[in-house]
Amino acid sequence: MPDNQRVVLPTGVGLSATLTGSGDGPFVLLNPGMSMSQTSWELTELIAPLVDAGFRVLSYTARGVTGSDAPPPPYDIPSMADDAAGLLDHFDIDRAILVGYSMGCYITQALLERRPGTALGVVMWAGLGSSEISNFVNEMELGLFERYGELPKEVSAFETMLTTLDRASLQDQATVRGWRDLLVHRPSSWASPDGHHGQLAASQSWVLAGEPTAARLAAIDVPTLVMAYSEDLFFPPATSRAAAALIPDAQFVEIDGFAHGGFMLDPSHTAPGHIVDFCRRVRDGAR
Repeated sequence: MPDNQRVVLPTGVGLSATLTGSGDGPFVLLNPGMSMSQTSWELTELIAPLVDAGFRVLSYTARGVTGSDAPPPPYDIPSMADDAAGLLDHFDIDRAILVGYSMGCYITQALLERRPGTALGVVMWAGLGSSEISNFVNEMELGLFERYGELPKEVSAFETMLTTLDRASLQDQATVRGWRDLLVHRPSSWASPDGHHGQLAASQSWVLAGEPTAARLAAIDVPTLVMAYSEDLFFPPATSRAAAALIPDAQFVEIDGFAHGGFMLDPSHTAPGHIVDFCRRVRDGAR
């Protein structure tokens, strides 16, 4: 993996970014989910297969997460989309396939509007059609920030475990103990409480504004792949499928047996396989 670069955008915000691959193949931009670092993208095992297939991949760490700057809140999704657009400009990328994971789907949707003509295709992975549980968790976490100035580590660990593991794993006592110990004692991925609060507020404001609207989804005019995990509490298949139906000719894929964090636990890397196949079809001109 090439070394990360620190890219200072015209706004003065510095982001950690990596451009992987060479040659003249199409670009793929990876828009990260909440708290997602470069290491998280490596866990998906998506980048290497894309590069092997001839693509050039731009991944980055969004504002607020360790490795990038955490300017004071407020953050919002359009500003985070502008961050992504600034990275495209820095690397002289005019067009790319846009891949969003979780909150990265919000960034992708905003980027489509703010940079018309940029997208060759769109992948929305575990991030289209948020649930009432997702909205309630965001509301709860923002309330804890207002009360304590940060999110207690045990609360964050519990939420991550509950939304990452499948039902069978959550009922296995040894698995739960192991994940609890791992999550409670691991270093925080946040650059500061400001970064954590900023991303949470950006996500919540997007959802409270009624996004994505039916009109926004209907306006997507490039090949689109929507993927949902069967046990995802935040973006369940039913709401993802309904939202995908509003996008002209979108392909919908449900991945069985995993929850929201399925990219970390799927030994066959099902989602990356679908994404690489989709990118090949876009490159070859198929809708």
